[in-house]
Parts: sequence; C-alpha cells; structure tokens
Amino acid sequence: MGNNLLHRPVRASIISMIAPASFGMLLTFLFQLVDTYFIGKLGSTELAAIGFAYPVYLLIVSLFMGIAAGISAAVGKSLGEENAEKASFLTTISQFAFMFLTLGIGVLGFYTISMVFALLGAATTTLPMIADYMEIIYIGMFALVGTLVGNASLMSKGIMVQSTIIMAIGGICNGLLDYLLIFGMGPFPRLELQGAALATVISWLLTLVLMTALLIKEKLWSLKNILNLQKIKTGLGEILLVGLPAVAAQVLNPIAITVITALVAKYGDKAVAAYGIAIRIESLGLTGILALSVILTPLVAQNFGAKIRERLDQLIVYAGKLNVYWSVAFYLLLLGLAGAMTSIFTDDLAVIGYTKTYFRIVGISFAAYGLTLTTTSFFNGVYQPKASLRITLIKSLMLTIPLTFIGSWFRLEGIWVGIALANFIGVFVADKALSKWLLTNNSDLYGVNRVQAYMDDFKLLKQQIFGKSP
Repeated sequence: MGNNLLHRPVRASIISMIAPASFGMLLTFLFQLVDTYFIGKLGSTELAAIGFAYPVYLLIVSLFMGIAAGISAAVGKSLGEENAEKASFLTTISQFAFMFLTLGIGVLGFYTISMVFALLGAATTTLPMIADYMEIIYIGMFALVGTLVGNASLMSKGIMVQSTIIMAIGGICNGLLDYLLIFGMGPFPRLELQGAALATVISWLLTLVLMTALLIKEKLWSLKNILNLQKIKTGLGEILLVGLPAVAAQVLNPIAITVITALVAKYGDKAVAAYGIAIRIESLGLTGILALSVILTPLVAQNFGAKIRERLDQLIVYAGKLNVYWSVAFYLLLLGLAGAMTSIFTDDLAVIGYTKTYFRIVGISFAAYGLTLTTTSFFNGVYQPKASLRITLIKSLMLTIPLTFIGSWFRLEGIWVGIALANFIGVFVADKALSKWLLTNNSDLYGVNRVQAYMDDFKLLKQQIFGKSP
C-alpha cells in the first residue's frame, strides 16, 4: 500500500510520479492559458483585467496548496507507517473542512472586489470587467480546493495516472466551454469574461466529483469517525503542523506577485497584460519543476516515516539535477521563442516587447528559483516546516518585494532585474539551510559542492555533443 514509494529505486519513483504530475499540472495551468487565449481575442483591456485577477486567484490557490502540502506529508507519513485507516480519515476530514473554509473566503472576496482591486491599481474602467470574472471564480473555488486535497492524498499513495486523466477531462471541458460561453456560439449566450469564469468553475465541479470517486475507490475516503470531534481536532492538528507554515510559505509568493503587479501597473495596462502573460507562460514552462516540488514532499515523507535516510540523500541529488537541467532548457527555448509564444495571446507589439524582456532577464534565474522551491518541499517532507517558511519569508518579503520596489524607481525592466536578483540570493539562503540539515543528520552529502556537480554534468554533456575538448 504506499510501499512502492519505499522500495522502488529513487530515480524511478521520481520519474513515475513527475510525468503524470507534470501533465496534470500542465492541464491545470491550461485552464488559465486557455482563458488568456480566448480573452486576448476580446482586447488588451480584458487581458489587463485578468492580469489583475490572476495574483489574487493565485493567492487563494496557494493558501490551499500549502494545506495540500500538509495533507501530503501527513498522509504520506501515515502510509509509510502502514496506517491506512488514518490516511483515509485525514483525507476525508481535510476535504470537508477546507472546502467549507474556501466558501467563506469566496463570500468575503465577492463583496470586496472593488476595494481590493482598486488598491492594486486597477483603473475604474477595468474594475467592472474584473468583477465579471472574479465574482464567479470566488464562489466556485471550493470545488478546486476539494480537488487539490484529493489529489494530494492520492499522490501520497503514488496514484498519479488516474488523477491525471481526471484533470485532462476537466481541461477539455474548460476549453470547450470557454469557446462556447465567451463568444456565444450556437444556443449559448455571449458572456465574455463571465463566460470564461463560468467555464472554469464548471470544469472544477466535474473534477471534484471524479476525484472524490477515485478517492473512494482507492480507500482514501471514508465517513468512519467523521463526527468524532476529538479525532477531527487531532487529525487537523497534525495536518496543520506542516500545513500552516506551508500555507504561510505558499502565500508569500503570490503576495509578492500581487505587489509586483501593483508596481507594474504604474507603467500602464499593457505592462500589466504583459506581466500576466509572462507568469502564465513561465508557470507552464516550469511545470516539471513545480510538479517536482509537489511530489517531493510525499516521497520524502514516506521515506522519512519509514526512517530510510539514504534514500533522502538520493532524492536531494536527483531532484536538484532535474531542476537545473529543466530550467536551463526552458530558458534556452525562451531566448528564441518568447515573442512567438506571446503572440499567441496578443498581437499588441508593446505587450510582446515587455514580455520578451521579462524572459531575457528573469529567465536566467529560473534554476535558482526552482532549487529554492524544491528545498522548501524537502523540508516539509521531513517535518521541518519552519525551515521551509523561513526560506520563503526571506526570499519573498525580504528580497523580492524590496528589490522590485527599488527597481521600479528606474524603469519597468528594473522590476524584472529585482525578481532575478531575489531568485539568486534566495537559492544561497536555501542551500545554507539544507547544508545545516545535512550536517545535523550526518548525511554523506554534507560538504559536497552541488554547483560544481552541475557544472561537471554540463561539461560532460558538452563533450558528448561536440566531442572531447583538446
């Protein structure tokens, strides 16, 4: 029952989980990218509206991604200890509790749209469009959260393919309904931004139903002891032990994005539209890194629960290498294709130019960003959430926000430089924390120069491609 993650070779475990996780996450990002594509056909003002909406949406999603990290760690540890009944109970109470919490947040958000987005710098003419989109998103987000909870538990058990198929079904549903509801095809009314939001929420509801059915099938969902308040309190407490610091860590990043959006807004709606497109393309291109950070927590948690320490070292090595290689490959791709990718969403030359500059500057730091992210995921898996929070706190609040604020005094590109510098400094903070943990736990990796190891790998790759150097 979860033991495949304990006995299968580490590299095989990562690959077997990251492939479906990447595909599932890719489909999740496509929810937003498909919306962006169709909304781009409406105009740059509409693009700016969802550019403002995205960081707030991401803030709420990140809140529950943090909770999902806690669920993933707690359920993974329970499975590592061979306690299937506890894993099922934790999943069930989490799904109920956090969907109800999301409904409350959604109602609050619904009634504060004008105030919140005006503070972010949205123009009076843009606010009604933002409201058209976010009113529906706010009320329907409980379904997305229920799906995230279920997926976190399934991932802890190593079940990836079925959940990925469910996300694929949701993505197809979203794309089809976007086309029908945004433009009003056939018997459907033309709803524009409301149609994009409605399509997304319907697809979320579909995935919630299917994901819950899969949980029941895999014996990870049960109503046993669901009314036992003491067990509920204890179970949620265990989840929040990792979940609350992870929530804080997860929320800090979208807070930084929200602040950056407000800084970018000083340069006009086209700059906001460009930033909105850029972070969507970035999320899509770094899917493998983001998926790695998600699957790393349950992989580490199961091996940590089973006390197999040498496998933790292997997870650090393979995760680091995959991170660096993927990031470098994506950056090289963007150097040639950033303009073409952006032109899929808009034909505005100013927006395309801003986006290309963003990728040229920020893209250099993708590997640093990814290594920081996977290090925080590792700490969640070994039940060191405070270390994870500390890294993210320094990177987001003490580096990203001040550096981008300073950069905004000069020109728009100064904001992009601030983001890149924060990523580079942040990875040194993360590496220092990881080295301390390795020393405390008598790891063979302590003292190993990981940067040099990556450089040696690239030299070997260069020799294989171009032949040995003289």
